[in-house]
Amino acid sequence: MKLVVMHYLRSLRERDELDAILPDLLAESGFEVITRPRRGTRQAGVDVAAVGPNPDQNGTRSLFLFTIKSGDLTREHWDTGQQAVRPSLNEILDDYIPHRIPPHFADLPVVICVCMGGEMREDVRAQWSGFCQKNKKANLHFAEWNGDRLSDLILTGVLRAELIESENRGLFQKALAMLDQPDVAYQHFRHLLNAIFVDAKNEAERTRQLRKAYLCLWILFVWARDANNLEAAYRASELVLLRSWPYCDSTRLNKGVQQERADHFDQVLKLHLIIAHLLLVEKIGPFADKHYALSMAVNSRNAVDINIALFEMLGRLSLHGLWLEAIGAGEDESFAQTMSEEADKVLNIAIEMLNANPALTIPVRDDFTIELALFMRLASVRDRISNVADYIRSMSEHLCNGLKIRRHYPTWKTDYRYVLVHPREDSDTYFKEHTRAGILYIFVLFWLVMIGDQERAGDLRSILLDRTPHMTHQVWIPDELTDEVLWGGDRNHGLAVLGFPLKDSLDAVLNLLNRVMKEHPLDERISAVRNHWTPIFLMACRHYRMPVPPHIWQGQKCSALDGTVSDQIAPDLERL
Repeated sequence: MKLVVMHYLRSLRERDELDAILPDLLAESGFEVITRPRRGTRQAGVDVAAVGPNPDQNGTRSLFLFTIKSGDLTREHWDTGQQAVRPSLNEILDDYIPHRIPPHFADLPVVICVCMGGEMREDVRAQWSGFCQKNKKANLHFAEWNGDRLSDLILTGVLRAELIESENRGLFQKALAMLDQPDVAYQHFRHLLNAIFVDAKNEAERTRQLRKAYLCLWILFVWARDANNLEAAYRASELVLLRSWPYCDSTRLNKGVQQERADHFDQVLKLHLIIAHLLLVEKIGPFADKHYALSMAVNSRNAVDINIALFEMLGRLSLHGLWLEAIGAGEDESFAQTMSEEADKVLNIAIEMLNANPALTIPVRDDFTIELALFMRLASVRDRISNVADYIRSMSEHLCNGLKIRRHYPTWKTDYRYVLVHPREDSDTYFKEHTRAGILYIFVLFWLVMIGDQERAGDLRSILLDRTPHMTHQVWIPDELTDEVLWGGDRNHGLAVLGFPLKDSLDAVLNLLNRVMKEHPLDERISAVRNHWTPIFLMACRHYRMPVPPHIWQGQKCSALDGTVSDQIAPDLERL
C-alpha cells in the first residue's frame, strides 16, 4: 500500500495538487492549519502554515512553515525557475518570520519545511545542508518532508487501518488496477465509499471520513491520469461530491464545523473541475467540431453505443458549464468574467459536437431528457437559446417521423439489453409497451413553444394524440424526502406528475407545468438549490438517473399562456 501512495505523491504537481492535500494531512495528524494555499496574493514563500508537534524535537509544539515542490527536488529547481526553492526560503526568512507570524504564535519554535512528493536528489542535498547550517538558530529549525515521510503520514493518519485493511484495502487496490475498465473500477470505488461513509459517532469522525474519501479520489485521479484514462476518475469525482454534500451543507451543521466543511467541499469541487476540464475541454474539446470524429472515437461501431456515449458527453459538458457559471456568481468581477468565458467555451464545445454528430438529434432512450435538460439550461443561462433552437426543431422532426414509421423512437427502458435491439419489431404490442410512458415529449413540446415554433409544436402534439394516445406523459418533482436520500443514490422518492392535458391545448400543458412549479417550489425541497448550489442537485439527477424537474428547464418559469386553464386543471400526482 505504501508503494501505491508513494507513486501517487511523486506524480502530484505543486500547484493545486500537492498543496491541496497537505492541509488535510496535517489536520488529520493533529496539526492546526492556520493558512492554506492562495492564488493571486503574495505568500512570502509559505504555501501552508500549521502548528503542531515537531517529531524531530521530542514533539515540541512548533510553527511549521511549508514551501512545497512537486516531484523530486533537483539542482535545477533549487535556485532557478519560477518556483525555485531557495528564493522561497529566503522570503520566509526575510519577510514571513519577521512580519507575518500571528502574534499568538510568535513565541513558538519555527520549523521551515521543504515538502516534496518525491525525494531530494543528491546533487542538491549539499546545498540544502549548507543553507540549513548557515541559517539555523536556537528557535529556528529546518526539515525535509519527502514522499516517504508523507506516505507514512497518510497511512498513519487519513488512511488508517480501518480503511486499508482487509476487504476495504482490496477494493481500493482493485479500483486502481482496473482503470482500463472504468465500469469495474467505478464499482469498486463506489463500494469503497460505502465502507468509508458508515454512521459516524461524532462530527470529528465524519470529518475523517470525508478526508479519506477525498484522498482516495486524489490517488485514483493521479493513477488514472498516468494511465491516460480519466473515465473512472470522472465518475468517482462525481460520486465523492454527491456523498460529501449532506455533510458539507451548512443548513445541516452546527456553526463549529461549517467553515471547515465548506473548505473541504470547495477542495473536492476543485478536484472534480480539474478532472472535468482535462477530460472534456482538453481531451474531447479539440475534436468536437470535426464531423463524426467523436462518433468514430466511441469504441464500437454499434449505433446505440455511439448514441449513449454522445449523450453522456453532452450531459457532462453541460453540467461542467453550469458549475463554471455557478462558481463565478457573487465573486469579484475579474474571476466572474473568467468563469463566464470558460462557461461559454464549454457551451461552444457542446454546440460544435451537436452540429458535427447528427446522432444527437435521435435519442435512443427517453431518459436522455436529463442530458437535454442540462444542455438547454446552460444555453438559457448563457443567453444562447438562438444558437440551439435548430437542434430542438430537428429533434422534434425526428421524433415525429420515428412515431409514424415506428423506427428510431426512444424507449423508456434503460436496460442495455433492451436498448441494444430497440425497436425489435413494429407490432402494436411492442410499440405500445415501449411508448406507454415518457418524459421526453413534454420537454420537447415545452421548448418548441419557448423558441416560438408553434407549427412544429402543433405537429408533435397531433402525432402524439394520433399515434400514442395510450402514452402517459409525466414529469418528476422532489418531495419532502428527496433532500435526505438523493445524495446516496436512493431513487424511491419524489412525485410523478401525470395527466398532461394534450387533448385540450398546448396552453393547457404549459399552464399545468406552471401550476406544478408554483405549488412545489424547488428551493423549498432541495437545500442545494436554496443555497445557490443548483449544479450539485443536477449532478445527482444525472448521476443517479433521476429526471430533471421542470423548474430547471429554463432559468425562469415559463409564462402561462392562458391563466384560466391553470386554475381548472389540477395536477395528477403519484408518489414514487
